[in-house]
Amino acid sequence: MQGAGQLLLVNAERTAAGLLPLTSNDCLIEVASENALRIASQGFVSGADGPSLDRVCALGSTQPAENLGYWSNVDDIQMNLLFVANPQQRAAILGRFHYMGAAWAISASGVAYLAVEFA
Repeated sequence: MQGAGQLLLVNAERTAAGLLPLTSNDCLIEVASENALRIASQGFVSGADGPSLDRVCALGSTQPAENLGYWSNVDDIQMNLLFVANPQQRAAILGRFHYMGAAWAISASGVAYLAVEFA
């Protein structure tokens, strides 16, 4: 499932910080989908090759970033609050990026996992 709600929330955070909004990107959505499915299938959050795959999208960012998380159900607002509360994840939201892709995946146990890619 695409995380279109994340784009709205991230852009609200960026606007409040005086930054330009991000644009949704299909290549980053694909990377996010792959990573959301990966962490949902393993049942825990772990970083892998998201930022490396983000570079393959060739969007000009030399230091892509990724936020990963989970919640009991798909809840864009709750995940955004968690991301903003974490200094490293907040730095990605407010980073020098132009594009974003996000996707949710549901594990066999019903837990929702979210991957957000920035480039």
